[in-house]
Amino acid sequence: MGVVEASITRTRRSSVSVSHACSFSSLLEALEGLTDPRGRRGIRHGLVAVLAVAVVATLGGARNYREMGSAAEDFSRDLLKLLRVRWHPLKRRRVAASAATIRRVLIGVDAAALDRVVAGWLRAHAACDEGGWEIALDGKDLHGSWSDEGRLVLFSALVHRRKGQAPVTVAQIAVPEGTTETTQVKALLDGLDIDGALVTMDAAHTCAATARHLVKDKNADYLMAVKGNREALYAACGRVAAGLVWGGQAPHVVTETGHGRISTWTTWSTDLTTGDKVRLPYAARLAVIRRDVTDLAGQPTSKEIVMMVTSRATMTSADFHTRTRGHWSIENLEHRPRDTVWREDDQQAYLGNGPRNTAALRNLALGALAINAITKITQTVQWIGRDHDRAVPLLKLT
Repeated sequence: MGVVEASITRTRRSSVSVSHACSFSSLLEALEGLTDPRGRRGIRHGLVAVLAVAVVATLGGARNYREMGSAAEDFSRDLLKLLRVRWHPLKRRRVAASAATIRRVLIGVDAAALDRVVAGWLRAHAACDEGGWEIALDGKDLHGSWSDEGRLVLFSALVHRRKGQAPVTVAQIAVPEGTTETTQVKALLDGLDIDGALVTMDAAHTCAATARHLVKDKNADYLMAVKGNREALYAACGRVAAGLVWGGQAPHVVTETGHGRISTWTTWSTDLTTGDKVRLPYAARLAVIRRDVTDLAGQPTSKEIVMMVTSRATMTSADFHTRTRGHWSIENLEHRPRDTVWREDDQQAYLGNGPRNTAALRNLALGALAINAITKITQTVQWIGRDHDRAVPLLKLT
């Protein structure tokens, strides 16, 4: 029995009842800290109940406000009670918020506050590896979402996940119009304890200010890609890399076969010295990673070479390989599910905080699946969509 099947089996054995009220306690308590954007007069559905319904509906595959409202209409009596949905005295049953109410709430709720609640809840329950936290910095452009300020770009800090699991988002902010992700690293990590973590990023973030902030201010290490956007640094690293590759050092080699091709990663690494003139604060080691791809007959089809620099003096060639691929996997394991399962890039939401808040709900859904060691995201989301009671054990965090 695989990981997903085992998780699903455990979920089937757990029914939704009053005895499972503690399952949602930490999530609901976290949501209680948000400020209701609606005026007090005329409120029928509590803020926590509306948001909890939206969370479960999203975990069941709901992609927009209408689908969230439709899903809530089919929630079981016990699930509605667990989500604190109000009792309707005339209908003599619990009635969840409509799509229009969910829409109003998600448009109005403070997006930065919801991001903090979601990220904090996920961070509290995500397990790090034995070597400590490995956090990737990455941005995502919501192509269909616009506001008066322009297109919405979200910048996130995500905990690396292994064995095909989705990463877990532990911080997220919107990139202000007229700025770039590179200028928002301090804002993203503000208040986030990453002491001792390894922070990975692509070449856009490779700069002295970010390196210094991570090591000096956050007591973390960095792993940065070096490309031509930093000409002097690229040239200095290139000189070290040339001597490293042709110097006869035995590399670390990993070969994998899949998707109709054979991929081989060859990694060389070395310590950096002042004589290397690699002018990046706290730079301790450099690696060259070459990826050779052939077809199944062994005929070459592509080759890619990247240089990586880290402040972690104990980083081995094997570590460089694993951590770099962990960062590269963000696109397939986090961005791709949001676009394929929830069609995020196709959503034409643009009013208020709606686009950013629905993105936060998708982060929460993906994080819950990852924390429960579920790798078959589409299959599991569809399975929950057929019976939303199944979401409860996946959000069992107490």
